Amino acid sequence: MRVETRPDSLWRRLIWPVLWPLLLAEASLVTLCAVAWFTIWPASLSVQNTSLALTVLLLVLLVGTGLIVSIFLVMIRHRLQRWETHLSVPYERLERLLREVQKELPNWLKPKRVRLGAVPAGSPVTRLESLLDSLDTLLSRLTERPQLEQMLAGLSVPAFMMRNDVLVDANTAFEQLMGCSKSDIKGLSAQCMLRCEASSAGWAKVRLHDSKGGWHGLRMLSLRDHHDHELCMLEPLDSAPDYAGQLVQARDRAREDSRLKSTYMTLLQRELEPMIQELNQYFSDAGAPPGQESLRERLADITALVTSLSEPMAELLGQPAGSAEKNDKGPHWPKVLVVDDGPVNSMLARNVLEAEGFDVDVAESGEEALKLAAERFYDLVFMDIYMPSLDGLETSRRWRARETLRETESGESERSVLIALTANASEADCKNFKSAGMDDYLAKPYRPQALVKMIRRWLPELGRASG
Repeated sequence: MRVETRPDSLWRRLIWPVLWPLLLAEASLVTLCAVAWFTIWPASLSVQNTSLALTVLLLVLLVGTGLIVSIFLVMIRHRLQRWETHLSVPYERLERLLREVQKELPNWLKPKRVRLGAVPAGSPVTRLESLLDSLDTLLSRLTERPQLEQMLAGLSVPAFMMRNDVLVDANTAFEQLMGCSKSDIKGLSAQCMLRCEASSAGWAKVRLHDSKGGWHGLRMLSLRDHHDHELCMLEPLDSAPDYAGQLVQARDRAREDSRLKSTYMTLLQRELEPMIQELNQYFSDAGAPPGQESLRERLADITALVTSLSEPMAELLGQPAGSAEKNDKGPHWPKVLVVDDGPVNSMLARNVLEAEGFDVDVAESGEEALKLAAERFYDLVFMDIYMPSLDGLETSRRWRARETLRETESGESERSVLIALTANASEADCKNFKSAGMDDYLAKPYRPQALVKMIRRWLPELGRASG
């Protein structure tokens, strides 16, 4: 379809065909008025008659000019409406083509903002701009389509692509196998190169005839689309995948990696523990630096984490992994809350306690712990002392105050067991724990099994119910 690109095309096609007859009519009207004037003016003897005649001619000229302009505007409007109506046909064709292009895109590349069926109604320019924006978006996504040629060239095994059983492209490995360049074998039929002998489960046993007259026994995997394109990959028969052997090798590698990681973590623990002890001794002798009270807590958390990772989980729990299951025969299911701003420590504690059979929740701050306490009752709470906003001591005070208020209002005397998790376990610290309403403390670094022992110490009946 030829497209007019000259800048005067709109003038020649839309305006000039309407304008030149009206200009001719206007020129005729002016000529007629001039002839009438020169005819009347010599016969007029008085000034009054001359002025009256001139006024009449001017009125006729103005009325005629107004009619011509009105006719011009009406005809231009009519032609514009026809022009917009004619433009709707290519617009609809462009929309249809855009829909076809969008269908060819993979689902993960289809743009969500392209809505071809909801083009805003308005001027032709607005509609055209909307369609061009959609076209620009689709073209940008087309550049992100999977590049089959690059994938084919990147394959290390011999591979080639055919259409209608005629070779159209191949990678370097296939050229080396054939003994000639890709340009020499393009256009060859598959029957000239391959002989299929047997096929099963997508793979076919074939023989490949190379350029030197030799035959190669290979296995071929063929993938075909609905446009008769076919991608074929070849591999020697003796390299058929041994899936069972691969699984065994993967299992052995995983065991070896696990053993090496456990060895490395044990060595790291052996090097880290003396350093932590020296730092604790230093803090005990010189006191914690100002603003760094939680440093010992963080060092203890790291030590506990390394200790936990260096030991198998089944050994930590004292039972085979996966043997802990919930028992609904107990009188009450123990509910435990772990309050710690360290996500790794919280996750480790939760895994250990849930494996033991306890119902565990985790809070990352004192505020979140108080919010959870307002929703449900917890039999035991492990409370980290040093937290950024609301520390463990203040959280425990508010916890006890809320329990006292609830007992006063409703008469319920439920009381949670609060256990402090801290690296500072001096006599002064223990007094602070008691004054805040805490029942006991667990010194860091601790082994995960110590959490279970602490629960069974304070909740013996519930601990037996969860076993």
